[in-house]
Amino acid sequence: MSQPVATSIFSNCSTHYDWEIVFEYCTNATNPCKSVQQIETSIIIAYVDYYSSVTLFSIAGLINIYCLLIIIPLYRKMQDGTKKKYIFLITRCIAGLLTSCAWLLIQCIYLRFIAPTSGNFPYYVLALALYIGSTYVLLGSYVGMAAILYLGVLNPIAFNQYLKLRTVYIAVCVIFLTAIVLSIPLATLQAAIAIPTASVKCTDKSCAPLITLINLILVSGSLLITIISSSFVLISLKRHRKQFKKLDTVSNTSLNSALRLLSWTLFAEILISVAEIIPFVFMEYKKHQRSTSGCYWFNHASRVVSEASFALIESSIWSIALIIDPLTNVILDTTVSKQATNQIKWARKSFVGLARNMTGKVSRRRITNGKEMQVCQEEQIIQLDTISSIT
Repeated sequence: MSQPVATSIFSNCSTHYDWEIVFEYCTNATNPCKSVQQIETSIIIAYVDYYSSVTLFSIAGLINIYCLLIIIPLYRKMQDGTKKKYIFLITRCIAGLLTSCAWLLIQCIYLRFIAPTSGNFPYYVLALALYIGSTYVLLGSYVGMAAILYLGVLNPIAFNQYLKLRTVYIAVCVIFLTAIVLSIPLATLQAAIAIPTASVKCTDKSCAPLITLINLILVSGSLLITIISSSFVLISLKRHRKQFKKLDTVSNTSLNSALRLLSWTLFAEILISVAEIIPFVFMEYKKHQRSTSGCYWFNHASRVVSEASFALIESSIWSIALIIDPLTNVILDTTVSKQATNQIKWARKSFVGLARNMTGKVSRRRITNGKEMQVCQEEQIIQLDTISSIT
């Protein structure tokens, strides 16, 4: 007696994929053709997320490096009073560079090429600590820069007499130390949720809700402090500008530049806030999912598409914020923009000079080769005349 041949659950699908054999055992699927298409969509979104992250975060890192290459030589030549205004600008570029590197490590290397095993646990902790710490340093630099602008414009006496450069350096050190103290334990526990180890035990049911709550409080609190402080300083500076609106002086021009820089900074802070809220929305969304088997995800493939879309939106917003932030520092700050313009002019002159030297060498070679050919032709004519006279 012959046994009946089992038919594939995808036999009626108009489009087939090589990997659909993985879900052949999910016989209880209500609409396997739609589910397999949604899984394919999530894979495409994941690939877009990967390649866009590699491109955009690399661009963000290079722009932050260029920002540091402009500001640091200027900073070394500045007076102490001027240095107080630019120390947080340097801190912002450093934090942006570290955040870009952390995203490249997590998004483009670890999650794609390195398996989450217990042997790779320290590397995940390092990447997560770099990401968490650099985020807090970036937010702290925003608050510090807003405070410097507020004191420098609205209370210049306190800024010049009481606020010393040493105090600003101490504030920057406190920001970095606070970021390190917060990032290491949080990164260790978050890595333990993804990679269970014998030394650190933290599962989805035991400590994951507590870690999520702590992260929510810390991130939302720091974001609120950052946005409120920047908004307060921006409103105060705009009120101050109305009082001196008729004055067309250098100080008024500097005030307008500071307002534009602070406005774009506030926009970057809002982008970062949106990008930081997305993971908590995703975690809350994931709480209501009981089963995590392969067939469960296949039957609810729309959730897989949602998760991939969440990841793409989060990385895209972060990359845009990390690109906008150093660009505004370079473009809107008058001192930095002048230095950048001078560097562009120098690079253009160097390129033009190099091109002229190359074309000059080529033309001289052509002239030399032409002369040598002329001499050879003359010698051949002389030899022919000599031979003809002998004959």
